[in-house]
Amino acid sequence: MVGDFETQTERRLAMIWADVLKLDKVGRDQDFFGLGGDSLLATKVVLEARRVWNIGFTVRVLIDTPVLAELAARIDTWADRDAGPSAS
Repeated sequence: MVGDFETQTERRLAMIWADVLKLDKVGRDQDFFGLGGDSLLATKVVLEARRVWNIGFTVRVLIDTPVLAELAARIDTWADRDAGPSAS
């Protein structure tokens, strides 16, 4: 699961996606649904992201922001504010 990532959040999120999607590698510019994700798999990603970053995170957020780097940036913003999308 080696890749070029700009942040630790990108790297960790890629690991989650790779695990959930059963892929060897996920890139920072890839789309969750383009990689084969669906709503059931999105739920698994959301649950793991909530556990890892302790933020309010929903499937809707993943649907609205399916590209890994963009989603990681949103997660970093929420984590920095110690909040989640409901506080946006």
